[in-house]
Amino acid sequence: MLTTLVGTGLFLALMAGLFLPLEGWFARERWAPGRREVALCVGLLFADVMLMEAVGGPLLDGLRAAMPESAAPTAIRVVIVLVLAELAGYWIHRAMHRNGWLWRLHALHHAPRRLHWLVAWRQHPIDFLLHGIAVGLPGALLDASLADLTAVVLLRKTYTTFLHANLRWRLAWLEPWIATPAIHRVHHSADPRDYDRNFAGMLPLLDQAFGTYARPRD
Repeated sequence: MLTTLVGTGLFLALMAGLFLPLEGWFARERWAPGRREVALCVGLLFADVMLMEAVGGPLLDGLRAAMPESAAPTAIRVVIVLVLAELAGYWIHRAMHRNGWLWRLHALHHAPRRLHWLVAWRQHPIDFLLHGIAVGLPGALLDASLADLTAVVLLRKTYTTFLHANLRWRLAWLEPWIATPAIHRVHHSADPRDYDRNFAGMLPLLDQAFGTYARPRD
């Protein structure tokens, strides 16, 4: 538990050291979240990670232990796990918006009308747990090692923080292939035309394939 708390604190400090300056230099909107909002996001991050370790981690570890050992090279396994985790993340995220009970949990994440990097961690613990189990399932089924899973998890967590950051970068040429903050702002938009759009965390090709893709209009 202590190791998890320390690791989460280090990750938070790393993200703050990266995104606070970026939002200061390249902000899309000149504003800053209040203390209560920051405290809520930070508190939820620690609570979510601890719940995932207590419940989700043992569940995935038990499933992985029951799987036959994989002979696939590490690099190939990481790529496969990353792609399948993205696919699982797309569908659980879409379910959060379509199921009334799940939406009541997920609505906590969508409550802010202005995005900043900490909104990435403004998640109900059960929402976080279900999402974490879904994206961790491919790794468990493919017998990915702890090191493999750690690399995938850190990459996804860092990218999720980037997507919610208050940045004016458009990166339009990347938008059909790689998710950007502008793409994800559509997902958080209050405009009814943008409802249930851009669910993918990293690969907008999934939204294009399943009919939920929308380009930013600005």
